[in-house]
Amino acid sequence: MGKLKERKDKLNRSVITSVVLHLLLIALVIWGSFVTKSGLTGGGEGGQVIDAIMVDPNAMVENFNQQQQQQANAKQAQAQREKKAKQQEEELRQKELREQERLKAIEEERLKTEQKVEEQKKVAEEQQKQAQEAVKKAKEEQKLAEEAAAKAQAEKEKVIKEQALAKKQADEKAAAQKAAEEEKAKAEKAAQEKAAKAEAAKAESAKAEAAKAEAAKAEKAAKEKAAKEKAAKVAAKKQANEVDDLLGGLASNAPGTESGGASAAGQGGGKKSGTNSDADMDGYKAQVQLAIQAKFYNADMYRGKECLLKINITNKGTLISAESAGGDEGLCQAALAAAKQARIPAPPSDAVWRAFKNATINFKPQ
Repeated sequence: MGKLKERKDKLNRSVITSVVLHLLLIALVIWGSFVTKSGLTGGGEGGQVIDAIMVDPNAMVENFNQQQQQQANAKQAQAQREKKAKQQEEELRQKELREQERLKAIEEERLKTEQKVEEQKKVAEEQQKQAQEAVKKAKEEQKLAEEAAAKAQAEKEKVIKEQALAKKQADEKAAAQKAAEEEKAKAEKAAQEKAAKAEAAKAESAKAEAAKAEAAKAEKAAKEKAAKEKAAKVAAKKQANEVDDLLGGLASNAPGTESGGASAAGQGGGKKSGTNSDADMDGYKAQVQLAIQAKFYNADMYRGKECLLKINITNKGTLISAESAGGDEGLCQAALAAAKQARIPAPPSDAVWRAFKNATINFKPQ
């Protein structure tokens, strides 16, 4: 719009300047037509010069017509110039409008492009931020995993050291216990031999006393039997005398019979015996072994070792007590813990229970 106004102002100044110059030219022509100098000279030396002005009406009319034509031409030229200026102004305005529209479209496109670039930049920044956060999170998780792995390794090494120390202590204790048990076994064997000798002597004495008592008892029984037989004979004799008196002496001629008898009823004793099936015993012992094995979780640590477990159960399979009777000490401790947690089945019969209720099991982890 500024350029259009500037051009319009220049055009107006040019038109005004042209009109002014034409008016001055017309004024000079008119003035020149009215003023004409003529110089007339007389003959001779005493002649005078006369100044005269001559006006030509035709020239004046012609000059006036020329002026009118020039004014008309000037007006027509001015109108054409104004029309052309308006056309140029309109064209320039349209051109400027088109230019403004083009610039506006370019600006809108630029703004759209900038907005799109800004959005893409924001998206890229957000993606970069998310990627950085993901990397950071992954590093933190990796660090936590490494720390957990290091902690687990340290715990594992600690457990291994503790187990090795416990095994060493258990082995040392087992060795000392074994030596003590050997000494104890020797002492017990000597005591058993001594007790066996004393028991044998006591048995011989008891046997002699029993034989003596049996003899006294037999003698007493014989005496009682003889007394009973004597009493029976006296009673029979007395009854026979009474009958003889009653029959008036006929008894002396009648055959008399004495009868006396004693009958002894033999006593028979039935021998009570009870037998236990070896198959039932072995099967139930295997069930108890499996029940303890089910609660034993460190079999690999004690592979190849043995422990004697002495257990006491009810007829329902409930564990009353359990104790070690020999073997590897570490294994025995673990086996006792497993036995206390085990669900021992009930014995299949009372005979098996009576034979097994205080049994000793040779436990071998598998």
